[in-house]
Amino acid sequence: MDYSQLGTLEHCLDEFTRRTLDGVVIRQVYSPEYMQEISSRIERHEPPFYIFPNMATAAEARKNKHLYGITLVAAGRDLNEYFRVAAGFRSHCHELFQDGADYEERMRQIFSVLGGGRAVVLPRNPDGQDYMPATVRILPAGAAIDLHCDNNLSHHPTYAHLKTVCDVGNQLSFFLTLNAPGGGGELVVYERRWSDRDDVGNEYVVSKDASMVEDSEWIALKPQPGDLILFAGGRIYHRVAPTEGNRPRYTLGGFLANAHEGKSLYYWS
Repeated sequence: MDYSQLGTLEHCLDEFTRRTLDGVVIRQVYSPEYMQEISSRIERHEPPFYIFPNMATAAEARKNKHLYGITLVAAGRDLNEYFRVAAGFRSHCHELFQDGADYEERMRQIFSVLGGGRAVVLPRNPDGQDYMPATVRILPAGAAIDLHCDNNLSHHPTYAHLKTVCDVGNQLSFFLTLNAPGGGGELVVYERRWSDRDDVGNEYVVSKDASMVEDSEWIALKPQPGDLILFAGGRIYHRVAPTEGNRPRYTLGGFLANAHEGKSLYYWS
């Protein structure tokens, strides 16, 4: 669906909840030209986002897959680093989009429409600190993301508070493509659905064995710069194929879930 037709997707989050919809691609949320400018700023490390894992320089980081910002499962258990980085990331993200539609505002607007007008809220911890709104994921040539299913994230100890405010067991994944690689880098989604029997107790596992989906049907999606993907990453097994060529894959995104109180949506990374 094109962004200009967003109103026709009203209440589609209810379809996700009913499991009658697995994903949607919203084209042209930003223009390709603006995404090219955003990608150039990221390449120059302007603004100077926090790099994870820690590297001496941004140039060194570009040789490996890395994040601008830090995810909840990558952070230490006390989450001190996470919330410190989150505050800086929000400021830098506003600066990154300073001459266009603000990223967080646009995501909140889209998710509110898809949710039938519900409020879209960035969660806060009991001390009043904001969660990360998103992370920038950078995959250079040859980099990939292994098979996984995001419901497994809820087993990580850093999810303890988040589980008290929203339904992380049915979370959705979203990302905006900033820069598409020359080849590869597709989001590969499988017919195979998550079951709690796939996990060992409450054990968090970064990636799953590829044999789990060897007989499963699949599709590969390669959104263009400016396109937004929202899909049921909590219950659908998926991976990102290795990138090819000289252009890295830049995406900006996180997760979305229904609040337990039923009136709001929460987003985080």
